[in-house]
Amino acid sequence: MEKIEIKGNNGIIIILIEGVYGYPNETCFKGGYECKLAIEIEIGSYYVKSGFHSSTGELFKFYNKLKNCHTELNGIAEFDSYESNLELTVKYEFGKVGIWGKYQEILANDNKLEFDFHSDQSYLKKSLDQMELIFNKYGGMNGVNK
Repeated sequence: MEKIEIKGNNGIIIILIEGVYGYPNETCFKGGYECKLAIEIEIGSYYVKSGFHSSTGELFKFYNKLKNCHTELNGIAEFDSYESNLELTVKYEFGKVGIWGKYQEILANDNKLEFDFHSDQSYLKKSLDQMELIFNKYGGMNGVNK
């Protein structure tokens, strides 16, 4: 099971790929392959363990933005799953990193976790390495066979 950990000073977001559909022959309309993701968010005393659907293409776009921000030590990387369960923003400013967003398991309900924590580039190197392993396996926006 592939894993992405985004750590900070007072929080962590863990995204696990539980299933990939269509791999390697059928790609998703959002790029890459449709996937079922598990998520754990722990910020201070708040904790969420849930799941949602996205695509490896959406994760790949986030990875490319995050990699560029990490190289430049400046910029914003955003992830928004196609069903809008998870909205995640990572902002680099001169080596300091702000991470914020929201997670909403059931969109018809008003219950959601809004989160905000701080990090730095040393934490996110591991996240980028984890994502690189995922895309070495599943390819980019067009999957592995295109």
